[in-house]
Amino acid sequence: MTQSLTMTAAPRPCAAIVGGGIAGLATAIALVRRGWDTTVFEETESVVIGAGLTLWSNGLAALDVLGVGEEVRAAGNDLTCVRILDSTGRELMRQESGPGTVLALHRRDLNATLLGALTAGVVRTSTSASVVDVENGIVDAGGRTEQYDLVVAADGVHSPTRLRWWPETGGERDCGIRAWRAVVDGAGAEAISVWGRSGECGILPLADGTAYVFGASRGKARDKGLGYFDDWVEPVPTLLRRIEEPLVHELTDLKAVRHPVKGRTVILGDAAHAMRPHLGQGAGLSLEDAVVLAHHCSPSGGFDGAGFTAARRRRWATVSFLSRRSTMLMMPSNRVVGLAHRVAPVMPDRLMTDSADRVARWRPPG
Repeated sequence: MTQSLTMTAAPRPCAAIVGGGIAGLATAIALVRRGWDTTVFEETESVVIGAGLTLWSNGLAALDVLGVGEEVRAAGNDLTCVRILDSTGRELMRQESGPGTVLALHRRDLNATLLGALTAGVVRTSTSASVVDVENGIVDAGGRTEQYDLVVAADGVHSPTRLRWWPETGGERDCGIRAWRAVVDGAGAEAISVWGRSGECGILPLADGTAYVFGASRGKARDKGLGYFDDWVEPVPTLLRRIEEPLVHELTDLKAVRHPVKGRTVILGDAAHAMRPHLGQGAGLSLEDAVVLAHHCSPSGGFDGAGFTAARRRRWATVSFLSRRSTMLMMPSNRVVGLAHRVAPVMPDRLMTDSADRVARWRPPG
């Protein structure tokens, strides 16, 4: 007489991700690659939205780990040289990078690539979700309450999860800066960043012949709207006038979360460390978060929260600090504009670009 044994596979660990932006989508990919069942809850109708962004070598390295690096590179425009000017057109310096080091691309292309790397049904749009118990990993989504092995709060700078469960971090801090962003036609092939008195403008060509254009101003200048840039060097005023429906933001940042893990819940992305945009590292840092989180999750469902915290806390604090310091150089107040822009051309390029290079040197854990 023989007996047959039926082997039952152990259930895969499951994770809920609240928020379907860059951090949420990237985290879903990273966890799926580690053997987790993952569901992303996004309250809006679509995750394929936005204007433009930049990705440095650190973000591209994270995308390589996620298996989508080459696809994103194909959708982006290689920025090997960005001329930095003052508002009169005087060249302050040049930021030169090796091929494949810095990309400009449309945010919707990045989001679409991340979304395409996930199987149908992983991302549930038009579905609001809230964390009701951080210690036990309980989420209410679409009227259903379920428990997960891990809950990831990636619900952005205005994160309800942070406000409820990380009150010690405090709320958003007003940077006193208004920003306009859009993608426009006819910008040409040259990438430029223009620094002026209480303002900054960038023109970054994209792969499809359009350009990501942004303007930002602070103090009294922001109340003048895009008209503040009318007397700046061309093509700044011409391109800004082409913007029909810009994305307008009153910029805020956060004091980076120091203790991102509570029970079965972890907070990351802009929800944990939203920062000023001057270093162009918002997307890159979120992609890093996803890769590092998955590195500390085992296929059996274990999560090394202490390891994740140790790997990210100082990183978040450092990049946030550097982004705040960049404001004074890129868009100084009236009192210091002369000094800042007199100093910039005579300082060694390495010193001027040290902050950006320091941030971009990050590489994924082995």
